[in-house]
Amino acid sequence: LALRAVGAFMTGVQKTRLETSLNVSEIHIPGYRESKLPFILQDEDLVGESSENVLTALKEDSITSDDYTSQIPCESGHLLHKTKNQVFTSEECRAIVDEAERLAAEMGWTTNRHGNYPTTDIPLVELPNTMKFLRKSLVQTIYPLLRAQFADFLPPGEAPYNLRVADGFIVKYDAEGGQAELKPHRDGSVLSFNIALNPANEFEGGGTWFDSLGDAVKIDEGEMVSHASGVLHGGHAITTGKRYIVVAFVILEGYDSWSMRFYNNVRNL
Repeated sequence: LALRAVGAFMTGVQKTRLETSLNVSEIHIPGYRESKLPFILQDEDLVGESSENVLTALKEDSITSDDYTSQIPCESGHLLHKTKNQVFTSEECRAIVDEAERLAAEMGWTTNRHGNYPTTDIPLVELPNTMKFLRKSLVQTIYPLLRAQFADFLPPGEAPYNLRVADGFIVKYDAEGGQAELKPHRDGSVLSFNIALNPANEFEGGGTWFDSLGDAVKIDEGEMVSHASGVLHGGHAITTGKRYIVVAFVILEGYDSWSMRFYNNVRNL
């Protein structure tokens, strides 16, 4: 009712932005029911692994608070984290960029998939080698990392094991004739992360800008920044070179009410 009352005094563009900012789960974005499926680990991803069980074939990394730094305090935790070491190796990063550029040479980079804040990107689902690698990395490294980083906020019990990537893409920033930055915005998910895919010395500027910090957080090749999707952030402009990152939006499957409460609690921080 409150949203309807507010909406009566908004323009169409303002309504769209409000609705987009409040989308955080499968209830609010029905497409997440389908878009999450390609990111779930498959039996064929584990060909050659020693175990026959898809759930036990990969050993999760052991994560501690020494593996990352944290900023933007909220209650007993933090809403922004940066790894101290690589999540992907340099070789893995180069392989992802190479696959993306090979596909882009055939079909081009997309520029209109995200209506309000479009990026120059390639959907991860179009990159079979990267997807197979990512599905294993999510289970082995990224989900355990997110569970540790946001343990103070996630519901207790089995809930943290319901983290699911619902959308992912490779973003290319290009200071010479391409997209050099992304304006401040909020993502329509619960958690977001991005991983740098090329060395920081290949461009100037860059990083993820956060309104709460008034500054950009920069990472080097293979390192990862994760944050609550509802905090205001953007892609800080590069002034020379090219910058590649993988971006993913994460939901908490089956916890739609909690997701909405969490989003609303952090969106003004």
